[in-house]
Amino acid sequence: MTAVRELRNDTPLPPRGRLVPGREALLAEAARGRRSLRTDWRLAAVGAAAAITLAAVLGTQVLGGEGHETLPGARSTYFLELGSAKDLLTDAADVVAAGPSVTARDGQWIYVKSGEVNLTDDSRPGTSETWMKYADPSMEDGKAGDDHSPREEYAFLKALPDDPKKVRAKARAFFYATDKSETRTEHEYRALTAVLSRAYAYDAGDLAKVYRALATIPGVRAAQVQDAAGRDAIAVYLRNEDPTANRDELLLDPGTYLYSGHRWVARSAGGEWKKGDAVISGVRLAVAVVDRKDELP
Repeated sequence: MTAVRELRNDTPLPPRGRLVPGREALLAEAARGRRSLRTDWRLAAVGAAAAITLAAVLGTQVLGGEGHETLPGARSTYFLELGSAKDLLTDAADVVAAGPSVTARDGQWIYVKSGEVNLTDDSRPGTSETWMKYADPSMEDGKAGDDHSPREEYAFLKALPDDPKKVRAKARAFFYATDKSETRTEHEYRALTAVLSRAYAYDAGDLAKVYRALATIPGVRAAQVQDAAGRDAIAVYLRNEDPTANRDELLLDPGTYLYSGHRWVARSAGGEWKKGDAVISGVRLAVAVVDRKDELP
């Protein structure tokens, strides 16, 4: 993995126009065991980190740099499997820790623009805008089950220790088990990825602890993919030895490593989809802290 990390340090992320024509060649090389072929996500973060710093000053985080036109009916497929996500998530923690924090106060709202494609639903794919209270007592102190307000999420992150093992234990308690068949590893993976997907306000150093904890979970893997908005993304998922088990994926922006969406990928054909289709694909297009409900950033 040392050689892989060094290669990621030296090789720039190619733009979309150059990446797509070489997809088949990359996959062929991967199939022959050329483990050194890896896309450099880290250098892509240099320009993106500056962009997201400016976005934080302006109060809005726009995720991704290209696309957004692919959403209707998209069935995103893999570009390249990257193997173990341990080193990638460790690098991600460093990038996130060095990035900006996001703050909010009682009385403010969290604005989220998102989109979803769902092959199991007849509704027309599209985008939506939602607002949620930053401080919502009805979603705190266990009143909403294992759902939490953004303020309670922020407090959870602030209280995290440095030890990844202890972070995993706290995440299990924060998003408690609801399925008796869920293993401890599955529970920890689900809890930590839920924290990342709902971290609307956070201290950068605290959020980085979640990535470091996720990196210690055995069987967490990564792939370079395209999301339903036509953007490059890193898919993080928990390996399942059952070849027919569908896969839940967390999507990360390859520049900032922040949450950018999720996918439910079919590993066997069924209904209107084939093996490898993203049956459910959600994308986050923008998130911001605003002063009023229905206020646009």
